[in-house]
Amino acid sequence: MRREFSRAQKAQMLKRASDAQGNIWCEGCGLNITGKAIEFDHTIPEALIVDKTKPLTIDDGKALGRDCCHRAPGGKTAQDVATIAKAKRQEAGHLGIRTKIQSAGFRKSAPQRRASSALAKPLPARRMTP
Repeated sequence: MRREFSRAQKAQMLKRASDAQGNIWCEGCGLNITGKAIEFDHTIPEALIVDKTKPLTIDDGKALGRDCCHRAPGGKTAQDVATIAKAKRQEAGHLGIRTKIQSAGFRKSAPQRRASSALAKPLPARRMTP
């Protein structure tokens, strides 16, 4: 089960990411994201947390700009997906689970003889009927 931040926690994270003038800054890259899409991301990907009984705190998350750090190509989400996939592969290897199916392949049949084009007889001409 995925744990989400409460409204109060999101408000605290926004307060942490804002300055005295009311500008909100991306906690990933420092870009001014006032008036832009803001997303709250887990610092450690939620899929990698083993003990989910521990409640979330504002230290477990960041206020990130959607277009600059969170969902941009090569952003935090893309990195998290790669990290989670690697962790799953390592866990499967540790448990002895094969992720790729090794097939025996197809049975090889006897090679068929083909007439070479030089030795092949030309086809007889066909008559066209009106």
